[in-house]
Amino acid sequence: MAKDNSAFFKKKNTWSEIKDRLLGCYLPQYFQKVLLTYKPIFYVDCFAGKGKFDDGKDGSPRIALKIRDDCMGRTSAKGVRIETCFIDLNYADELNANIADYRNLNGIPTVISGRYEDEIERLLAAKYDANIFLYIDPYGIKALDYGLFTKFADYGFNSIEMLINMNSFGFMRAACRAMKVDYIIDEPLDDLVEYEPTQVDDSPQSVKLLNSIAGGDYWQAIVRDYNAGEIDGYQAEKRFSTEYKQQLRKKYTYVLDMPIRMKPKQRPKYRMIHVCNHEEGCILMADNMSSRSDELFIDVQNQGQLSLFNCNTENDVINEDDIEQKMMNFLLNFPNGMTANKLIALFFTEYGVLCKSGTIKKVWKDMEKCGSIEVTREPALTDKGRISRTFTESKNQSVTIRRKP
Repeated sequence: MAKDNSAFFKKKNTWSEIKDRLLGCYLPQYFQKVLLTYKPIFYVDCFAGKGKFDDGKDGSPRIALKIRDDCMGRTSAKGVRIETCFIDLNYADELNANIADYRNLNGIPTVISGRYEDEIERLLAAKYDANIFLYIDPYGIKALDYGLFTKFADYGFNSIEMLINMNSFGFMRAACRAMKVDYIIDEPLDDLVEYEPTQVDDSPQSVKLLNSIAGGDYWQAIVRDYNAGEIDGYQAEKRFSTEYKQQLRKKYTYVLDMPIRMKPKQRPKYRMIHVCNHEEGCILMADNMSSRSDELFIDVQNQGQLSLFNCNTENDVINEDDIEQKMMNFLLNFPNGMTANKLIALFFTEYGVLCKSGTIKKVWKDMEKCGSIEVTREPALTDKGRISRTFTESKNQSVTIRRKP
């Protein structure tokens, strides 16, 4: 039975806070860096909602507009702009009222009453030279058409990034229904919000819909393995998420995800997936996801108690020895070496957000000291004539890492 979500905007829920913090902590860094490309930014909130909750807390549109105004007030880039657009089928009038105080010299936000799927291609068609950021927090999985994501990658934008809320558990539940497999629910899910629950049965039309969401039929093998008892529901969700990210990597170089769960080891309510084609964006988002995961673990999952161990975004315990071993194995893919930023971004894409980028640099420092890697820095000397020891790349500094034979 579909859940009645008419009261959703009365109070901002914990997972909404987490999603919006992930967005709100990334956008200032994104806007400030991308403004310096001197190309316009087109920011689209594809399922914007009302813009504000009845308890007075800001929703994603007001968060983004506040950051836009702050960044435009501080940037050194002149003659550039951040164009904002908000799409919502149900709440356009309320949204217009709730963002009225952000109609200023930085631009009038565009509000569109309609469906993201129907509007987005038209909106992006004339933005070929722009930097695009899409925040896609949908009302149900059926809106996540993989075919649209592949089209966006081919539009020829100056850059494109997407932050996508994928209800991976909801997808697996629907997938089992489509293949007439019982999906055992062993934890309460009353607060799993879908405005428009995806109606799926065992028809060919439902299978076609799920294929279009997933970008392939690989999910069917996952359901078969689950039905055979070879994997449990947790493993099925994780495997689907991993393979879904691999599909996105066919079109986007860097793909990260952060699971949002209210209790340790619980099935994620959602996975926030970030895709981009630039290593700096990937690293900034990875550090952001790591910080937000720490907050989630301490403030929500562990009720304010600190952990004795370092954990990755999946709540798995991780230490620097684990990271070093994975790095040594990963470097085998680059016998001629790889630049530092690109190596970090590819490492996170391959292994997930195990830690912050600063931890990787600390591991490299130890690896260089013990002679397991060779580091080439250009220039090799600092401005003061000393031997450079940095692992930080910039416009004037390159760093290349290579595993020693």
